[in-house]
Amino acid sequence: MKLAINEVRKAQMIDILDEVSNSWSVVVPTVLTALELGGLVSAWHAINKVRTSQGAVAWAVGLVALPILVLPLYWVFGRNRFAGYREAIRVVEQQHKDSVEAARRALYKGKIAAISSTESVLGGLADILGAPVSHGNRFELLIDGGPFFERLLQQIASAQRYVYAQFYIIRDDELGNQFADALCERARAGCAVRLLYDEIGSVTLSARYLQKLRDGGVDVHAFNTRQGWINRFQLNFRNHRKSLVVDGRRTIVGGLNVGDEYLGRVDWTTRWRDTGLFVDGPVAQTVQAVFAKDYYWATRSDLPEAVWVNDSNQRETTDVADEATTASPPEHTSGSASGFATGPTDQLDRATMMFAAAAGCSKHRLWISTPYFVPDETCINALSMALARGIDVRIIVPTQTDQWLAHLAGFYYEELFESIGIPVYRYKDGFLHQKCVLVDDQLVLIGSTNLDNRSLYLNFELMLAADEPKLIRQVAEMLQQDFKDSVRADPRRSRLRPWYVRIGTVLARLFSPVL
Repeated sequence: MKLAINEVRKAQMIDILDEVSNSWSVVVPTVLTALELGGLVSAWHAINKVRTSQGAVAWAVGLVALPILVLPLYWVFGRNRFAGYREAIRVVEQQHKDSVEAARRALYKGKIAAISSTESVLGGLADILGAPVSHGNRFELLIDGGPFFERLLQQIASAQRYVYAQFYIIRDDELGNQFADALCERARAGCAVRLLYDEIGSVTLSARYLQKLRDGGVDVHAFNTRQGWINRFQLNFRNHRKSLVVDGRRTIVGGLNVGDEYLGRVDWTTRWRDTGLFVDGPVAQTVQAVFAKDYYWATRSDLPEAVWVNDSNQRETTDVADEATTASPPEHTSGSASGFATGPTDQLDRATMMFAAAAGCSKHRLWISTPYFVPDETCINALSMALARGIDVRIIVPTQTDQWLAHLAGFYYEELFESIGIPVYRYKDGFLHQKCVLVDDQLVLIGSTNLDNRSLYLNFELMLAADEPKLIRQVAEMLQQDFKDSVRADPRRSRLRPWYVRIGTVLARLFSPVL
């Protein structure tokens, strides 16, 4: 009897195994065929959409040869155009036409106004990027985290109508909570306080911290680059902007996020070297317009309390705060300024154009400070041509790093630039995180844009350009000190690096388009 039962069970097991085998014989070829078809379709998409021929060929070969591995990578990292941003603004425009139009005027010149300017480097650069120039701005250079956050908290406390803040990273630490307390205090005082943060950059931000802000009356939102089904898996896009706008009249921009490490409170470096810029003047309207567009995307809502300025720098509303409330304006002479907002929604590669135009406008010197050095071919050629014209071209990058892949890739470009004749300096006095460009004695750019492929093509970025002489002298002195605290890179040292670092440099360069 038991023998018969065992035989029956054995027969049943054989039948089950046969069914599974038959199923897999159908499923596996079907899945592989679907992946191959998906790879072919994606390869055609890459050939048509990827911005460089080299990148298109690399993706296409990988998608056809190894679709099971490359297909998901392509749809996460392959695209460099961000979907839905312009459409979101059009949706808001239908409901709030005047506000959207005011923001657009603050950001872009009309075609009639975009007349090529030879009067100044700033005017020429602004014309190339299609950005308006505002006059009568006063500037204060903020070197390192201490002065930056002191001015940031002071400006928040001075707000009479509203505060708009936007940061890539916000930490739930001592400085982050000081920042939150300052925002909540202004919200309780009756100001409109709105805050945007990048959901990936601030991935560790606690729910407790966000609830504290909301309970305090702060309107806080993630920028949410993965909003919408098309962008659901687009983890490579970031909103990397850092800015504060107070009452539409004062602004702070720079390379610093909100966290204790930006005050140098980390174990792995002795100093966090960074730079910001405080501006009291009409260019604050440009930064406000950048925030407005990002806020439109994040919320599909308007900024009803925003005060806008028309083309003649006259306010479009009579309901404004008392002019006497401006808090501690810097005692500098006034100068002209322009704001360059770039990102993956641009129809042209405006971040690359910005660096290339700065190189093309230079006549005597071009100094660039960047923490991540992975330039594209256009920037390499532009800097090489500047060198060929006899320009004093210098690059300063950190020795220490918080991003190892970008740091490793930077070794390749360091050696390339040294072979061309462009000196690359390695900062030794801590970690250098500032994003700064100095052109002759005519122009300075400070903001969030790194000289790497991520900032050039994948991130939403913001740089302020100014031509005020005192500010330019201060930036030149600052960079001269940074060069003194640096050592010039020597390509011969590459042979002394461990073998795994040399291999990592080669591999990291392959991933440079998404670093």
